[in-house]
Amino acid sequence: MSTLEVSDIHAAHGQLNAVHGVTLSVKPGEMLFLLGANGAGKTTLLRSIAGDHLAKSGKVMLSGVDISKSRAHERARSGLALVPEGRRLFPKMTVRENLELGASTSREGPWNIAAIYDAFPNLAKLDKSLAGKLSGGEQQAVAIGRALMGDPVAIMLDEVSLGLSPAAVEFAYDTLQKLREMGLALLVVEQDLTRAVNTADALMVMCEGHVTLRAKPGDTTVEALAAASFGYEEGEAA
Repeated sequence: MSTLEVSDIHAAHGQLNAVHGVTLSVKPGEMLFLLGANGAGKTTLLRSIAGDHLAKSGKVMLSGVDISKSRAHERARSGLALVPEGRRLFPKMTVRENLELGASTSREGPWNIAAIYDAFPNLAKLDKSLAGKLSGGEQQAVAIGRALMGDPVAIMLDEVSLGLSPAAVEFAYDTLQKLREMGLALLVVEQDLTRAVNTADALMVMCEGHVTLRAKPGDTTVEALAAASFGYEEGEAA
């Protein structure tokens, strides 16, 4: 059974329809990458699934339970976490204090400060450091750690490598691999198509709120993903 199942989600910003009937599912230990150009509707989709944005219609199931009518904090307590674009840490709070905020939506589970530091030893060394003083990669690790403090079964990550140095991107992806090995369901928004093809278990491309391509990494190409991001078939001229 899939951990996260989303059926026919429609979402809008005022009169602008941003997400048109998107359906997806992510199993335990699976990493689904969501691709597409800026403005494709990816962030709106994730926020709608998380309950931060009110969807017009559709269903969200988590571990077989319908959470479609639950509010954002209730979805978090059910085991659904969102790591937003830009990390959104509290820069004048320490790493530990930022992590502790994640426990406010915690369910019963294995994650606490000690477990986070065991899994990510680099963070233990930064325990008393201010989040605003950290590198981009370190901030991303703290944001992921904060999500884990809620003991989620599924994590959605928006623009996981955006603005990070190459070394920080490697660190972020090492972290994702750990989460996958732990059996979490991962829905990841990424701009780097090559990285996506080399990492994902499954790929989905959006353009103007519609899904334009679904594929396994071995069954597609970077060129096909790029074309689908702009609503074209591979090899079709713009």
